Amino acid sequence: MFSEAVKNKLSCAAFFFLPGLSYSLVTSRMPAIKESAQIDDLQLGIALFCLGIAGCIGLFFSSRLVRLLKDRPTIAAGASLSTIGLVIAGYANSFASLVSGFAVIGFGIGLTDALMNAQGMFYERRYKTRSMNLFHAFFSLGGIVGSLTASFCAYLDLSPLFSFLVLVVPWTVVCLFGCRYLQEEDRQVASSETSRVNTTKRAYPLILICFGLLSWLDYDIEGSVAEWGSVYMVSSKESDQAVAALVYGLFSGTIFIVRLFGDKLRESVGDFRLLPICSLIVFCGMSFVLSPAGPATALCGYVVMGLGLAPVVPTIFSLAGKCKGITASEASSFIAIVAYGGLLVVPPTLGWIASHSSLGTALCLVLVFCALAFVISLILPHLKDQLNLSGSLEP
Repeated sequence: MFSEAVKNKLSCAAFFFLPGLSYSLVTSRMPAIKESAQIDDLQLGIALFCLGIAGCIGLFFSSRLVRLLKDRPTIAAGASLSTIGLVIAGYANSFASLVSGFAVIGFGIGLTDALMNAQGMFYERRYKTRSMNLFHAFFSLGGIVGSLTASFCAYLDLSPLFSFLVLVVPWTVVCLFGCRYLQEEDRQVASSETSRVNTTKRAYPLILICFGLLSWLDYDIEGSVAEWGSVYMVSSKESDQAVAALVYGLFSGTIFIVRLFGDKLRESVGDFRLLPICSLIVFCGMSFVLSPAGPATALCGYVVMGLGLAPVVPTIFSLAGKCKGITASEASSFIAIVAYGGLLVVPPTLGWIASHSSLGTALCLVLVFCALAFVISLILPHLKDQLNLSGSLEP
C-alpha cells in the first residue's frame, strides 16, 4: 500500500512522537505526581536530576547497544523502557519509588533520543530531502497529545497512573511493529568514517561548541516549561490542575505548528538571523509568564516561548552536521550529550532556589538563559567558515 520511503518516514515520525508523548504525560501531571509521592520542591528537583542523569546514561550506552543489538531493537527497547517508567512513576507513593520511575523514563528517552535523530539523518541522506524539522514537529505533537490526555484525566480527577495507561497499549504496538521499517546504519560506511576521523586527533570546532552551549540553554528553557510550568501555575498563579496541565500542551502545540514550516522559515530568514530573533521572542514570552498578571497571561507567555523556541533545535542539529573535520554522527552525539548535561544541573538548581525563596524567583534564571542564548547567536555568523556549506544558508 505504501512505498518503502513512506513507511520509513512514518516510522521515523512515530519514534519522534513517542518520547514527546512520554515526557508530556509525566510533566503535565507533575502536581498530582508530587502530591501522590508526598514530596516538596527540593525533592522534586532531585527526582528530575535523576531523570536527567539517567537520560545521559542512555545517551552514552546507546552506541554500545546499537553495536550489540543493532538500531531497530535498541530504539524499540528505549521506547518500551519509557513506557515501563511511566507505570512505575504512576504507582509512586514515595520519593524512592518516584526516583526509580523517573530513572527508567530518563534512560528510555535518552536511548531513544540518541537514535531518533540518527534515523532522521539516515532518512535525509538516503532520500536526499530536508525532513528534520518535520520529524521534530512530531516530537511536539506527542507533547500535545500527552498534555491533552493528562488535562482531561486531571479534569475528571483520575490518577496519574490512569493517565499513563491510556496510551501504553498503542505505544507498545508502535514499538513492536513500527521499528521494522526503520533503517539500519551501513556498518562498513560507519567503520570507514570512524577510521578516517581517528587517523588524526581533531579538536571540536569552536562553532560546534557554541552549538552545544546553545542547545544546553535551549533544553534548559524547554525543561523549565515542561518540568516546572504546571507546578508554577498551581503554586504561584493559583490555577487548578486541569488548566495547569495545558501548559506543556499549548507550548508543544505552538512548537509543532511552527516546525511544520520550519524549513521554509529558515530559507526565507536565514539561520544566522533566525537564531537571535528566536532568543528575543523567548525572552519576551518568559517575561509575560513571570509578570504579576493571572493564569491567562502566563499561558499566553508560554505560547510565545514556544513560538521562539520551535526552530532552534532542528536548526542546531542541521548546522552541526555540516561542521568541518567531524562526522555528522559525532556532531549529533556531542550536541545531545551537552544538551542533556543541562538537565543534570538546572532542575535541581531551580528546586533549591524555589525551596529557599519562591518558584517565581527561581524561574528568573530562565531570563538569564535567554540573554546568554542571544549573545551566543550573535557570535555564530562570525564562525560559519567552519561549516561545509553547499550554497549559502542566507537568502
